[in-house]
Amino acid sequence: MYNYVKTITRLHMLPIQRQIKIKEFLVEKGFASVEELSKQFEVSEMTIRRDLDELHKQGIIQRIYGGAMDNDQAFFEMSVNAKSEKFAAEKIKIGRVAADLVQNGDTIFMDSGTTTLEVAKNLKDKKITIITTALNVAVELSISPDIDILVAGGILRKGPLNTTGPQTDAFIRELRVDKVFIGVEGVDTESGISVPDPINAHNKHTMLEIARQVIVVADHSKLGRTTTSTIAPLDKVHVVITDNGADPTIVKELRQKTQVILV
Repeated sequence: MYNYVKTITRLHMLPIQRQIKIKEFLVEKGFASVEELSKQFEVSEMTIRRDLDELHKQGIIQRIYGGAMDNDQAFFEMSVNAKSEKFAAEKIKIGRVAADLVQNGDTIFMDSGTTTLEVAKNLKDKKITIITTALNVAVELSISPDIDILVAGGILRKGPLNTTGPQTDAFIRELRVDKVFIGVEGVDTESGISVPDPINAHNKHTMLEIARQVIVVADHSKLGRTTTSTIAPLDKVHVVITDNGADPTIVKELRQKTQVILV
């Protein structure tokens, strides 16, 4: 990846040229550590830190501990329609495999997200109870006669179409479920699972606390990434289901802390 960086001799790259390439790198990856950028651009970690500090000063990137992330990745969550267009085929496969983990009689908490929606689409023939913060999940399953649906109240997030906030959290805390399917924006061995919005992250953390089994569904682009708000460390997750486009090195690292299913 990023062979185009080699088109400019790194040793003679001007700081402004390198900073432009760093921004492009972060746009593609979402997050990168100082060490990773140092190796990628063949300069010292001190030089990378200066570049990151300058980019952060200009408001181009977000500086975080140990590295940096693109501003869009740190603070922006796309609408459901926009997200559904990214890695659609991979999400469909993940949804099918994830749904096979559900047994008749289960009580399931369904988080919001385009990948969790794909899980929901494969649950229509089950005899289960669904609890969800996601309006599209509730609508998707509303035609199924054998599925009871509870929708958590709270503040509606109009882009992702889910409820959030203290009312949502209070509702979730009163529950106990067999499984929770959680959608995330980042899955990392060090920082755990994460999303950009801190309130949403808090609600997702509460979902983990009430579930006997925690299942993260995430396409390969989420692996090795960190966003602003950590939900929980990876050892709180029982299963990560992702697609076979995942980097084998990252998968190996994740498997040291949790079960990973590739589809």
